[in-house]
Amino acid sequence: MPDVVDFKPVRGRRPHRSVRPKLLNIKGLDRRTAARKAFDALVAEIEHDLGGREQLSAIEKSLIRAYAGSAILLDDLNARVVLGQEIDVGTHAQITSALVRIAGRLGLQRRQRDVTPNVEEYLRSKRQESPS
Repeated sequence: MPDVVDFKPVRGRRPHRSVRPKLLNIKGLDRRTAARKAFDALVAEIEHDLGGREQLSAIEKSLIRAYAGSAILLDDLNARVVLGQEIDVGTHAQITSALVRIAGRLGLQRRQRDVTPNVEEYLRSKRQESPS
């Protein structure tokens, strides 16, 4: 056995960078696509039906986005059926079931928007009505 051991020089280590998955977010996507336009329109319509965005809790807003995404997927599957293409019936049933459950949580009835003015708004409107 030789007395001299040949060591290879150790290359400098690169600093460790953690690899984090980049999560997609609807806000970062192009608003010009047909799917994004359909998504935004459905979200706005549901928010309006439920009394306006400002009346909704964070959970309701999240459920509305989940509903809109699922509804777009279901619409795509329905279009494929009409075109005569094969679809996974199980997927269709799962999406439909998810939509029913979300709709049940959000409610199927429209909610009236509260248009009652607060005290400041009421007094401001009365001042504008009365000629000075």
